[in-house]
Amino acid sequence: MMEINWNRFVVLLLPLRMRVATVFSFIRSVLAPIVYLFNLLRTYESDIRYKLAHTSQVWSIEAVLNDAFDIELRRIYISDAGGDTITLIHRDSDNDPLVLDADEYGAFIMQNDSAYFGGSYDFIVNIPYQFSDASLYRLRALVDYYKLAGKRYDVVVN
Repeated sequence: MMEINWNRFVVLLLPLRMRVATVFSFIRSVLAPIVYLFNLLRTYESDIRYKLAHTSQVWSIEAVLNDAFDIELRRIYISDAGGDTITLIHRDSDNDPLVLDADEYGAFIMQNDSAYFGGSYDFIVNIPYQFSDASLYRLRALVDYYKLAGKRYDVVVN
């Protein structure tokens, strides 16, 4: 959008005899709502251009979330959901992993919610620290806006 210097615009449109401080101030006060609406239109345009520049790809959603919440360190990232996985526990004394059987020992869960729900999530949004409720709602709104329809996700604090 074009850049307008409103003070210069007002001065150039006034005839030479009317270029006095009182008339200039009056016209500036009359134009104040128009300048305000013009600035709103410029911010709206920049918001729309930002939204159109980002897609539902993983790198794009990560960029949006890091721009909104973690500008300097950019620690928010997206990973694939775990699904049904076998968790191996390594003991320090030997090199063989210990596999715990769920039938023999009962339920043994070592993953977060997104890993043992049988693959009910498509991706995981990993955040570096616990957000406040308002920030978490904003994060979910951003992810919901940019993700593909039908994709499910979980937010996990790492």
